[in-house]
Amino acid sequence: MPAFPTPAASLPAIAFARPHTDPLERILRAYDRAIWACESFDYRASRNAIGTLRRALEIDTPEARSFDSLYAWCEAAVDRRDFVAPARCLRALRGAWCGGAEPRPFTPRLDRPVS
Repeated sequence: MPAFPTPAASLPAIAFARPHTDPLERILRAYDRAIWACESFDYRASRNAIGTLRRALEIDTPEARSFDSLYAWCEAAVDRRDFVAPARCLRALRGAWCGGAEPRPFTPRLDRPVS
């Protein structure tokens, strides 16, 4: 403790609890960041945001390798200073994630038995 009490020394430490964040919400924010960077024609921010999406992948599945290929293509396009095509691709991927979040109701087909 310091010789003279300061506001920081006299107040008890406040425990910071991170608010619960939905994983889908995190992915959508990462896409938003990447799309915004591409639409702003910001090379460095685009590379960083797309790189964040790539680093978030676990390359153990064919699906993850497909996403990695798309992100690699986006990075190559940004390196060529083409920001429009990656923004379109990322926007389509973001839309797919949003669509996957809203499950459609299951309706059994009457002409086929349910097993």
